[in-house]
Amino acid sequence: MAVPMFQPKHEWATKNNIISGITLAQWVPLIWRRCRDIDWKLYWLRVLFITTLATINSIIATVEWAVWGGAVQAAVINPRPVFVLGHPRTGTTLLHTLLSLDKDRFAYCSTFQCGFPSGFLSLGRFQWLFAGVVDKTRPMDNMDLGLDTPQEDELAMNVLSGGVSPYMPLVLMRQEPEFRPFFTFKEPVDVHGRQAVDRWTEAFLYFLKKVSIVSGGKRLVLKSPVHTARVSLLLQLFPDAQFIYIHRHPWTVLQSALNMADKTYWYSYLNRPTPQQILDFITNQFELLFDAYEADKSLIPAGNLVEVRFEDLEADLPRELGRIYKGLGWDGYDESVRNSIQAYADAKKTYRKNAHTKLDPELKARLAQQWARIFLVQGYSMLDVDESTAGIS
Repeated sequence: MAVPMFQPKHEWATKNNIISGITLAQWVPLIWRRCRDIDWKLYWLRVLFITTLATINSIIATVEWAVWGGAVQAAVINPRPVFVLGHPRTGTTLLHTLLSLDKDRFAYCSTFQCGFPSGFLSLGRFQWLFAGVVDKTRPMDNMDLGLDTPQEDELAMNVLSGGVSPYMPLVLMRQEPEFRPFFTFKEPVDVHGRQAVDRWTEAFLYFLKKVSIVSGGKRLVLKSPVHTARVSLLLQLFPDAQFIYIHRHPWTVLQSALNMADKTYWYSYLNRPTPQQILDFITNQFELLFDAYEADKSLIPAGNLVEVRFEDLEADLPRELGRIYKGLGWDGYDESVRNSIQAYADAKKTYRKNAHTKLDPELKARLAQQWARIFLVQGYSMLDVDESTAGIS
């Protein structure tokens, strides 16, 4: 079987790094534990850059705690968050963005908040100083990216928990299997004398309290693909939470995920993985998220889950959003909301999908056997997709 070729790049890059917001309290223990896992000759500049940022972040975090600590402790999270679930590249970002247009109903975590979770309350008015930390468009698909755009809250969890997250393989891909328990947290894992799930939960609730201060207590619409494996945990934290699960043709998802890995992951690595290790991460994650979701979705109370096909959403954004609102019992899908969604859809009519090479036939043959249950449950044919393009995520 031919393994997709991932070309090493961006060794000297410092932007688009997923741990730019880390503080010394998390960074120093992480470096101490993982010093032998880092390719120092390749990534010494990146380590130096992150250490410099961690020092600055620590100073800001100390000031923020002194000023905002009491308010954060007293903050109340709206008990009915909405979680957008789905594998990376299935349309979670599109759906998250569409829901965020309903500003009277929802609030969301921004790129700035997720990127700098320890200091965003203090730095809000100065966030323009950080504009150079991210590109104006996402590297993998040229979708808009800015400090105010909706973002994945797990980026903040990865930083605040000191790497207790399935996002850590984007930093240390060669050690990827060690981070798999952090998808579901169903396996007990000790991290510095505390259970991993406790570290993650503490960071999660702390972050959401801070976001709730900014949002004025609105319902939060949250999106991180890894939450797809955590339905049971999320329901323990928020029994009245609602969920939207989006799926897409598996071959298109794979094709787009391979493209994202080659164009995006290299910005954050601290060691250089093999192409096989990257491929295994992508394919294992696809199965893990699907299996965990299917095992736990029955725990979601009736009326609190809607499932969406990306293909239907892409075909008619206003219609599918209306179906979601109705399915979750949300009133107020009025003309203003529809007009906002239609305006977004009109603005994206000129968007051009990425063009990709076709998947290797041997890889498809192997995965067709491994993923047969996924094709069956989600209602996709193994032959009915145009592999020449892959759309937005």
